[in-house]
Amino acid sequence: MPTSVPALSLDGVSVSYGHVESVVDVTLTVGRGETVALIGPNGAGKSTLLRAISNQVAKVSGRVRLYDRDITSAAPHRITRAGVVQVPEGRQVVAPLTVEENLHLAARASRRCPRREVRRAIDQVYELFPPLVRLRARPSGLLSGGEQQMVAIGRALVSRPQVLLLDEPSMGLAPVMVETIYTFLSRHRVVLDGAAILLAEQSRIALDVSDRAAVLSRGRLMFTGVASELADDLLTSAYLGTAESMEKTP
Repeated sequence: MPTSVPALSLDGVSVSYGHVESVVDVTLTVGRGETVALIGPNGAGKSTLLRAISNQVAKVSGRVRLYDRDITSAAPHRITRAGVVQVPEGRQVVAPLTVEENLHLAARASRRCPRREVRRAIDQVYELFPPLVRLRARPSGLLSGGEQQMVAIGRALVSRPQVLLLDEPSMGLAPVMVETIYTFLSRHRVVLDGAAILLAEQSRIALDVSDRAAVLSRGRLMFTGVASELADDLLTSAYLGTAESMEKTP
């Protein structure tokens, strides 16, 4: 896959619900092997933007590309099979199935993980998330929120994504579980074979594992640039809805 073309490109993406604009003219790229933190308060439009990428909402305008392929109007299941995999807020594991069965199902459904590599892919998830080893035979619906989040991310990993969309993976989790999730994110380049990550969060925690940051406020991008250069006052003003839109080029 050519590295000169971004893994994910959004060009003027806008989404509305009735007369209310939830996302307005968002243009953003995520490069191969890059992590971009999408930061913003509750209601900023982060989840809506991720769902728009997967064509799970009606996009008013704009274009979404996976490398050089236009996926704007593709069916959601085809977008997933093309390699754009989303871990939505709320985990959404298949509750009656065991951890192991959830991982097997995801690997088989994606069609991107060859059958001969499924076992290796699942074992790699256990290496990344050691707490799941002792839970592999337990129904996923009986797990804690943090354990379910690990299963949800594991399901995404075994599907061999080219682009991984993570919607607030730390929400509602105990600190020890947040640390486990973010330890994985700090190591993702080792295990994801160049996959791009768009990581939506409300807090600054995402900046520590990201290359670039994009601040979303009231559906509009307020800042894009190097994650370490995102100033506290800009982030605060974005949360208060007072920031002027600006862009910094790395």
